[in-house]
Amino acid sequence: MRRLRIITAVTAAVLLCTVVDVDAAVPDTNPAIPMTTNALPQTATAVPVTTPAPAATTPSASPTPVAATTTPAALRTVDLVIFAGQSNMSGRGGNAKAAPGVATDSGYEFRIGTCPTGLYPVTEPFGVYSNGYLCDPPILRGGSLVSSFMNAYYKGCGVPAMGFSAARGGTSIGYWQTAPVQAELTDKYNTINAWCTTNHVFIRRKYVVWLQGETDGVANIDKETYKTGLVNVFSTLFSKGLDQVFIIPIGQYVGLPGTYDKVRAADMELCASDPRFTLGSDALGQLPATYIPDGCHYNQAALNIAGSQCGAVAAQRSKAIP
Repeated sequence: MRRLRIITAVTAAVLLCTVVDVDAAVPDTNPAIPMTTNALPQTATAVPVTTPAPAATTPSASPTPVAATTTPAALRTVDLVIFAGQSNMSGRGGNAKAAPGVATDSGYEFRIGTCPTGLYPVTEPFGVYSNGYLCDPPILRGGSLVSSFMNAYYKGCGVPAMGFSAARGGTSIGYWQTAPVQAELTDKYNTINAWCTTNHVFIRRKYVVWLQGETDGVANIDKETYKTGLVNVFSTLFSKGLDQVFIIPIGQYVGLPGTYDKVRAADMELCASDPRFTLGSDALGQLPATYIPDGCHYNQAALNIAGSQCGAVAAQRSKAIP
């Protein structure tokens, strides 16, 4: 009976963290101007994992991008930060009203797809205008760690981060290695770079902030398999100029101690052994269960802490990159 209860609990956990495929309108009061750039599609070696259909969002109104320029001189300098992972990166347990604001020109969101492509002011929930294989619908986004990261990053190095959301709940490390997901990740990375070149926005640094592994922890993934998979996920972007991946290791699964231990250990070992990966914050692993109301999704207070810590670490690291 004890074994049956544990299996039942794990099954429920997987269902809890699996994305619900729904569309929801997101109100936005800002009008839009059209700016588009054709992306450059790429291919990648697939891992035999079933790929869910891409999610999509349909905003009720297109917001206004930050104005670019047609003059030869760079309008602004930014550091690209792709916020990637699963439901805790999406902010499933967060609260947009409890996330800090981001001052004008101290951070931006880059949007592709449901809005005219370009730079936008940072708002929470971050990423509600995303689409494709690497997004959660708005109804599954509460408030993210992104705004806290942006503020700490700008405070630490004086360069605004240009964030892009690439997070989807219930995704395994195998999912991230499938051909459609790799193609989309590379395609959007190319789109961002091409748009910035065309619009005279200089990208100084290129980063990923990674928060993923809950699904793999529940599946009891082998530590070495996870490490190899994580390197594979970003190998193409590294070949295209990605500077660093900042890892925020997953924390705990309330009621099932040890569920995430292998994934956490893999994250720590990779950061210690591969200079392309840096520990951004271990806040989620240190905070008590009171920060996890539903057992696996962290609340906004926890996300604010993790985002601030990671932003400060990334800012310092940016100064050390030639």
